[in-house]
Amino acid sequence: MLTLRVAAFVLSLAIAVGAQDVTADRVLLSRVLQRVGDDLKLQRDVSCLETISREFKPATGKLRPLDTVQLEVLTTGHKELYASPGARNFSENPPIDFVGSGVIGDGFFGLYLAKLVNGGISFTWKGFEESGGRRLARWDYQVPLEFSGQSFVLQEGSGAVSLRGSFWASPDTFSVVRLAVAIGDIPATLPLASSTWVIDYAPATVARNLTVLLPQTARFEMTKLSGESSHSRMAFTQCRTFAAESSLSFNDAGPAQFAASSVDDTLRPLPAGIEIPVKLATRLTGDMTVGALIDGVVEKNIAQKGQRLIPAGALVRGRIRRLESYSEPKPYYTVAIEYTELTIEGVRYRFDAALSRIDAAGNVSTTLAVTGRGLDNLAARSTNPAMRAGATALESIQFVALPGVATFFVSGARLDLPQGLQTVWTTVRRR
Repeated sequence: MLTLRVAAFVLSLAIAVGAQDVTADRVLLSRVLQRVGDDLKLQRDVSCLETISREFKPATGKLRPLDTVQLEVLTTGHKELYASPGARNFSENPPIDFVGSGVIGDGFFGLYLAKLVNGGISFTWKGFEESGGRRLARWDYQVPLEFSGQSFVLQEGSGAVSLRGSFWASPDTFSVVRLAVAIGDIPATLPLASSTWVIDYAPATVARNLTVLLPQTARFEMTKLSGESSHSRMAFTQCRTFAAESSLSFNDAGPAQFAASSVDDTLRPLPAGIEIPVKLATRLTGDMTVGALIDGVVEKNIAQKGQRLIPAGALVRGRIRRLESYSEPKPYYTVAIEYTELTIEGVRYRFDAALSRIDAAGNVSTTLAVTGRGLDNLAARSTNPAMRAGATALESIQFVALPGVATFFVSGARLDLPQGLQTVWTTVRRR
C-alpha cells in the first residue's frame, strides 16, 4: 500500500507541474519523495540497537539526567517491534512497557519518514542551506490533523495532534538527511504545551551488499502545561537485517510476539570480554560522505585460554557515521566511525564491542581546546555544563557511549587523516 501511495503522489505531482512551468525545486521534490519510498521499502526487517539517554526537568527545577535505556528495535515496514537487548522475541508492546516510568517515544525508525509520502501533506520550498559542511535542500511541510495519525497518551490526558516541520535532503543522492517534527492543534484533553523531535538519517550497511537509509540519532523534547519537561537523545547502532516470523502466541493474554533470526547466518557472535586493538586502514578525507565504508585491522594476536582467537591483521569493516565541518570558534571536524564486523580466516563475525579508548595523536583529540572569544560561540552548543558557564577552555566529548562507535575531533580547515588511528574495544554479547 505504501508503494502505491508513493507512486500515485509522485505521478500527481508530475501532472501538476506539467501543466505549468516546471521549476527545479518541484522536480527535486518529486525525486526526493520517490527516493523516500524506495528507502522505506529497504528498511523492512532491519533491527538496530537503540540507546536512549533520558533527562527530566520538574516544573520548578533544573534539567537533570534520568537514565540510559537500551532496546532492540525492529521495523516490519509498517510498524516497529521492540525487545530487551539480547532477547530473541520482539513484541508489539510500546517502548514504555520496557522501562516502566518516564517518557519514551516511538516511531523514530521510519514511521515519521513515511508520513512524507502518505498524502494530504503540503510542502513549501525553503531553498538550500549549509549544514555540517554539506549543501542541503530544505522544505517545510504540514500534516493536517485528519492525516497525521499522531496521538499522545499521558497520565493526565490524551489526544490527537497535527504535525508540521521541515526536512533536508541531499540534492545529489535525493536522500533525506534530517527530519524535524513539531505538534500542533493540541486539544484541551491533552495537557501539552509543546513537543518536538529531530531525526538524522544516514546510509548503513546491514548485510552483504545491502545498504539502507536508517536513522542515526534523534532528539525528542516534550513540555507539559505544568512546566515539566522531558528530553531524550537516541542513537541507533549495530543495525542488520532480520527475518521476522510470528510465533504461536496470538491470544488474549497480550500482544503478538515475533521471533527473529539473522538472515545472514555466517555473521557469528564473538565471545564477550575480549579486548581488541584496531588500527584504521582507510584514509579519511573531507570529501568522503557519511555512510562510506572503512576498513581497520587488528593490531596484534588475541588469545583466549592459551589459544589464538583473533590473528593480527584480521580485517574489521565499518562505516563513517559522522563527518561534520565547522569554522567556529576555529576550523575543525567532528568525526565518528562505527565498526560492524570482523573477518577471521574467511568467517565473518559481528563486531559487537564498546570503545575502551582512542589513542589520539597529532591533530586528533577527544577534546577541543579553544581560547578567548571562541568560548562564547562554543558554549552555545556544548553539552558540558562547565563549558556553558565559561569555566574552562576545553569542550569534552559528552556523547553516550555507543557500541562500536568512536567519536573524535580533528583540528584544521582540511580533513586528511592518514591511516593508523588506533582504537581499543572490548567485546560485548548482544545476541
